[in-house]
Amino acid sequence: MPLQEEEQEESSTMGLEQFKDVDEALAFFGQQGYTHTFTCCPNGWTCQETQALYTPDELQMEHCQRFQQCGGAFHVAVLYTVVAPDGTKGIILDNCTTYGNALFGEYLVKLKLHQLTPQAPKRANAR
Repeated sequence: MPLQEEEQEESSTMGLEQFKDVDEALAFFGQQGYTHTFTCCPNGWTCQETQALYTPDELQMEHCQRFQQCGGAFHVAVLYTVVAPDGTKGIILDNCTTYGNALFGEYLVKLKLHQLTPQAPKRANAR
């Protein structure tokens, strides 16, 4: 495999734990084609750019990352990358606020998971 292809493959599978903050993750996923923003509404998820409406179980979750920020007030956010049945790729950003939309969590539970691959803990070299 040529070096360029190896670099491209590596960048498209960047481990989520490598992001320092939400902005870095958004920039990376934007380069990967996740350019739309989905928000929670009474009937499901709305794509802000196209105004298309998707039922809670139509979107497929591809990635998920939690971010914590301490500075003045403690802040937690979760970034989800999702794909719609029509191929629209985008993000859902949960700011984990106390007074958020009550349907948000219910809808997240209904997202289809792309792949759940349990990862075995890395073992130290046995001597």
